[in-house]
Amino acid sequence: MTNQLEENELRIYIEKIERENKLMRKFTSVKGFYDEYYTEVSKVSSNKEAFDNVNELYHSLYGKYRYSDYNSFKRISNYYNNKSK
Repeated sequence: MTNQLEENELRIYIEKIERENKLMRKFTSVKGFYDEYYTEVSKVSSNKEAFDNVNELYHSLYGKYRYSDYNSFKRISNYYNNKSK
């Protein structure tokens, strides 16, 4: 039998995994990365800082970066925005 402390630790762990899973599903699309980026922009002082935070989050989940650097992200972002017009 598990005690209350173990159950609580397990619940916290499951919640963490569920949050990570939700983010991973979101990041499967370019739009999901952009959505997370635009959410982050409102929390930090610069667009590059927002990009770095989201790209690091992506790296923590997948073990690699979605974009090699901010300029690469901006090129793809401009292409994506022009394509959707």
